[in-house]
Amino acid sequence: MNIFKSTLLIFTIFFSFTVHISAQNEQASCGTVTSSESLNYFNSIKPQLKKYEETFMQMRSSKSTSKTRTINSIPIKAHVIRASNGTGGICDADLNNAISELNTVFAGAFMEFFLCDGINYINEDALYHFKKGDEKSLKETHFVPGLINIYFTDFIENGLDESICGYTDNEGRNDAIVMKNSCVTNDSSLVHELGHFFSLIHTHGVDNIKLTTEFVDGSNCDTDGDGICDTPADPKLTTKNVNNFCEYIGTERDAHGDYFTPDATNIMSYSRKGCRNHFTPQQLARMHGFYMVAKNYLACPSFNANFTVDANQTCESSLTVNFESNCTNVTKWQWDMDSDGIIDYTTQNPTHTFESGIYDVTLTVSNDKKTIKKTFFDFIKVGTEPNWLQEDFDTFKTVGDNGWTATDVTQNGYNWLSNSGKTPSDTTGPLTDSSSKTGLGTYIYAEASGAKPGDVAEFVSPCITINYENSELEFAYHMFGKNIGELHVDIKTEDGYINDVVPALIGNQQKNQSDAFLTKDINLSSYYNRTINVRFRAIRGAGWDGDIAIDAVSIKTIITPITDKDVIAYPNPIKNDLLYVKSNKGDEALNFEISNLAGQLCLSGIITNEPINTSKLVSGMYLLTISSNNSKVTKKLIK
Repeated sequence: MNIFKSTLLIFTIFFSFTVHISAQNEQASCGTVTSSESLNYFNSIKPQLKKYEETFMQMRSSKSTSKTRTINSIPIKAHVIRASNGTGGICDADLNNAISELNTVFAGAFMEFFLCDGINYINEDALYHFKKGDEKSLKETHFVPGLINIYFTDFIENGLDESICGYTDNEGRNDAIVMKNSCVTNDSSLVHELGHFFSLIHTHGVDNIKLTTEFVDGSNCDTDGDGICDTPADPKLTTKNVNNFCEYIGTERDAHGDYFTPDATNIMSYSRKGCRNHFTPQQLARMHGFYMVAKNYLACPSFNANFTVDANQTCESSLTVNFESNCTNVTKWQWDMDSDGIIDYTTQNPTHTFESGIYDVTLTVSNDKKTIKKTFFDFIKVGTEPNWLQEDFDTFKTVGDNGWTATDVTQNGYNWLSNSGKTPSDTTGPLTDSSSKTGLGTYIYAEASGAKPGDVAEFVSPCITINYENSELEFAYHMFGKNIGELHVDIKTEDGYINDVVPALIGNQQKNQSDAFLTKDINLSSYYNRTINVRFRAIRGAGWDGDIAIDAVSIKTIITPITDKDVIAYPNPIKNDLLYVKSNKGDEALNFEISNLAGQLCLSGIITNEPINTSKLVSGMYLLTISSNNSKVTKKLIK
């Protein structure tokens, strides 16, 4: 064989191999599709994510080793699918190496993963060649709630019979990922799917066919493409427009005519898999925030860092809390009661007294096999009582601001969220807040998408002392949609909650989505001189189109008009230059003016228990005017 033929043969073999790898790369792609419901949910919680993203960026740039560096441990349940005779399946070493690689990458998001309760082996030929959608029946017998369930199988194909590497289903609490074995080893696909699990979208956006609408100049980076601004606009990378040196060689332009300059090394792109090696800082921040807002419930039943307390909020200046860790497989506990990096207790069930403030609590637990930790943000709230309640929520970045607390009671993803403008779900929720016409004001709403019928979400005010007997609670509400549930208002005193202090609001309260908020008043006279919390309790209706919103929550004093019978002035005629004015309006401030019959003002001031000195007045007829905030009365005086 001559040199030319040898060279030609080598080139032919290399070209065939390259074409094969290229075709395989094109086919074995990501099968995750971001549904409109998922996208609506991501958009609905963006205000909540922002707080954690901002904190994350501060933590990331900080040189301290305090709470900013706490890495939350997240459990994975591994399901290895094999042939019916028990052969095949991903080997333990490859699985452990894959998790180790995950932890290397996700450490940047302050997250790590561990296997919960070993590996579940599923021996079934029908599942060994997996069809997307089969996980629905698989999950009926092989699914552990509260964990990330990852199913490893030999081959996966989508609805078009195309080979794919894997896909993610993270809607609500589905918490499932399906992976092809060959894409787990020496590949970035598992990291890519975990990125989807924690809310990241492909860098080219949700549409795998149309060119992205994100502009190269970044002017719409927070709304188009992947909604993240430090990932450049991506025209959809492939093995055809990314070379073997991981360089973009395409010539596409955006709608402004600017050439795309995408990042061919981003994990969430469709670039060559060997090129994908990193998340951007904002992607890491987004995943951290999504875990804190939407997936913080993930916990291994047999080994976790969860705990219970007898109280976590008080209106007093201090609070003694009894902590209880019930996990039986733990041999060592480390409690950091303010997440400052200093261990406060090493006992299983400590008791700690907190002074005024809001505290994060971090628990690290260990046994002879592993150590995991978890931080509960804004968990303890002590002495968060405002001077007065007048809350329009416009300063809120998250529903936990200003001493308020939101709880997903049934833990199915039914949450109170803050929002401006219309809610992400069409045909339900308000179009703006209760007072704004621009859509820039903020309100709080219970997002029905991703939850289940009957789910309960609570939104609780900070502590409020009712200083006036004639007080009332006022709030605005908006309830429009095909499947509106119920809104209940409860009041907590030192004796516990009193449910439904007014009849529950059930079903549609507005006739059209564009209708204004309505208001409701609740008499608080029976809580005079007591400290209370107000709880808004939403119960989810039958479908996603049932968003319930509240706004403009305030405690106000009911002022009744002053009448002639409410005030007496004596003696009249005035004697010894002293005039006494008494009122039966309690603590309500009253003003007085004394003028002559020509209308000239002679004396004025605030009525107190002391007499009014009238020595400046000459003998004659005068008019005494007593006024309150919204009314006045006039009496004749003689001196």
